[in-house]
Amino acid sequence: MELFITGGTGYIGQAVARKAIGRGHQVTALVREDTSAAAMVLARLGVKLHVGDLREPQSFAATAGAADGVMHMASTNDASAAAADEAATVAMLAHLRPGAAFVYTSGTWVYGNTQGEPATEVTAPGPTALVAWRPAVEQRVLALAAGRSIAAVILRPAMVHGYGGGVFGMLAGMVRQTGSVSIVGDGRNHWPAVHVDDLATAYLRAVERASRGDSTEESNGDSGGDDRVAGQIFNVVAEDAVAVADIGEAIRASVGADRVEIWPLDEARKSLGPFADALALDQTVSGRKCRQVLAWEPQGPGLIADLSGQKHFQQRNGV
Repeated sequence: MELFITGGTGYIGQAVARKAIGRGHQVTALVREDTSAAAMVLARLGVKLHVGDLREPQSFAATAGAADGVMHMASTNDASAAAADEAATVAMLAHLRPGAAFVYTSGTWVYGNTQGEPATEVTAPGPTALVAWRPAVEQRVLALAAGRSIAAVILRPAMVHGYGGGVFGMLAGMVRQTGSVSIVGDGRNHWPAVHVDDLATAYLRAVERASRGDSTEESNGDSGGDDRVAGQIFNVVAEDAVAVADIGEAIRASVGADRVEIWPLDEARKSLGPFADALALDQTVSGRKCRQVLAWEPQGPGLIADLSGQKHFQQRNGV
């Protein structure tokens, strides 16, 4: 397939690009600069670089529209994130031909606190403020795609780990400033988790099967009787709920920090803003539908085992 990806220079995007090239796809990635270190990593993988700006959809929408499938993983990660994401999404969908596939990235934070009950794809969203806009964009993606016969899929990844990156790398890096691992909230919360390589596999399963018009190989009750891939939302979750206290301890042991400290939410907000509320979420999220409908089976290590084995945190973060 000819694939176009946004966010290819990011943590998740590089894993997806590597997986796509390994599966024999031709990949074009949106990059701000084709001479950056991250862009050169993609080029060495065999990815074609397209210079553009997520905030300027006209700089890349036509190129995206020429692809067989698009995987949209980019975000401005600032106050313009909602507007930029929606504009980019609408523009790419407007250029894609009928029958093409479009994979949109959301996340499990759209569920908010799950009160100890496992959230599934039919659970009503209750998003934290940081991603309050995402459920509406998800629905717009599905509606616009259906109107143009584009096979759209929404992925809601859990907390992503692997190779010392993502939020877990950030938490380890904070040890340099404080000497301790800081946990936002009361420490009794849980996070769903997925290894970045397993997440990359889910992206490829979604775009390939949506493009082919596949249905699941086996019926499953979680899909509400509709086993098509196109038009579906999937929680990409390998572990439904991992105790954040255990996460903190695994990072502490890995980086050799003095202790794990509780960071009261009100105090964390002063430094992290609404991101603090996302880190304080207590979530249990089911990934059963993704396994059954996309025939996806996680292969990577579990979160605690992964964090416990990441001695390279010490070199990565200078602790």
